[in-house]
Amino acid sequence: MALPKIATIKIHPSIGIARLGNSPSGFFIGPEKPGVHQRLRGGYRDSKGRVKRQAARFRLYAYDSKGKLLCEITSREAHIEWTVHLANTKAEWKQFNGLSTTTPRRNLGVADRGSLMIDPGARTIIGRNRTALFNSGKFLGHTVKLGEIRSDSKARLLVLGGFGNSSSPTGKALTTFANNDGWHDDVSDGPVKARVRLKKGGKTIEAAGAWVIAAPPSFAPAIDHVVTLYDVLLQVAVDKLGLKLPAKPSFVKDILPILQRAIRMRWVSGMITHPPSGGGETHTTPPLVIPPPGTAAHRKIIFDRLRDPATPGKDVSEGSDMPMIHSDFYPAKSNQPVTRLQYEAMRKWKDGKFIDDWKKRNARAPITPEGLDRAGLDTCVGGAFYPGIEASWMMRDVYTYKEPFRLDPASLKPGDITKQMAVPWQADFTDCAQDGELAWWPAARPDDVFPEAGGPQAPWIRDIVNNAEDMVKSWYRLGFIVEKGKQFLETERRA
Repeated sequence: MALPKIATIKIHPSIGIARLGNSPSGFFIGPEKPGVHQRLRGGYRDSKGRVKRQAARFRLYAYDSKGKLLCEITSREAHIEWTVHLANTKAEWKQFNGLSTTTPRRNLGVADRGSLMIDPGARTIIGRNRTALFNSGKFLGHTVKLGEIRSDSKARLLVLGGFGNSSSPTGKALTTFANNDGWHDDVSDGPVKARVRLKKGGKTIEAAGAWVIAAPPSFAPAIDHVVTLYDVLLQVAVDKLGLKLPAKPSFVKDILPILQRAIRMRWVSGMITHPPSGGGETHTTPPLVIPPPGTAAHRKIIFDRLRDPATPGKDVSEGSDMPMIHSDFYPAKSNQPVTRLQYEAMRKWKDGKFIDDWKKRNARAPITPEGLDRAGLDTCVGGAFYPGIEASWMMRDVYTYKEPFRLDPASLKPGDITKQMAVPWQADFTDCAQDGELAWWPAARPDDVFPEAGGPQAPWIRDIVNNAEDMVKSWYRLGFIVEKGKQFLETERRA
């Protein structure tokens, strides 16, 4: 390996996704290959029934002066120093009110604004098998633990978030889905940095930085949202950074994910199995075009159901009404369209102008920097941002990027990605169930599920959650929807 050729080193994924869990020691590593949903050995709970946390793993990759990938850098090639700074600044930020930027701040009655910001400061670890804790953050004088960082046996970085603890030290009640004064949770986000000193030659390189989001759990980890955060940020990369995409979409990379998400939605939403408007034909047509190419007639039927993203805020109507999820323009009765790139890819697919690479798909493909950047973001909600689960509309419309999917850390502070989110997150998780003819985020927060023991589809929160207070106390008892043969069934529920 020609180490002297190294010009730059970058951290991947550029945006890593960790997830909360109430297990103090049990964890698993989040997806590292796009389209590959791991079947977690031992399930999503530890031996005492507590939810395992999802760790975000970060790696270092070296590039030459022309941007060509050279290799991954581990402890074998270099001395590695990682620095991460997690924070939760929700309670000090503005109230969430859709796309409005003029709302007042939360907790206006608190003069000491710093007391509302859970910020334990940065943590640094050097070398292999090290650990540092984010245990010293405080909210109104109350200690809040935001998680920890670890290095593995090759000095790769693992970031584990908080434990799903939300409370009000002042004893205030939960009154809204997003803006509860006096409350905190232990969601967080912040920058990830690395200093790399090469063993051969001793050259020190500051790696291109990354960001990490420690978000709420995903309870249907094998099912992705119709519009993911990757889809949204890909559109940002094309619009604002001039990213060039191939003229023809790949069936496996661009079309198949959209079709699969539509097919799998029936396992987490009764809207598909018992559609409120009396329809229901859409979930039977995608299988007729998998594997491709399918007939032109079937491709057209599917494409014609998609609403053109050139019509934001349009009311739901018969015909072009998919996907049937709420939009950023809530409470208007408008559905969130797919992105313009998704829509154009589907149009080309409908017209037969796509790459049929079905037989070349390879689940055993190696981990790559580009794959790492996509894999975690594909598990995140890309709309409706009201406010969302992992991130909100400022990540799409306001924040700047140094390159595709890599945030500009100079323009951000720790906690900036999650500060716009609901506080506590459990309040939004309670409220954002199916609403009329539109759903919210059933791929992460299921509406209706099929119990593993059998029987008809049933509400996911049944007998456990009746209100936001119940969700705060009992979120960890809810079931996980996992793939069982050809079905996606609710498992590990603690009734």
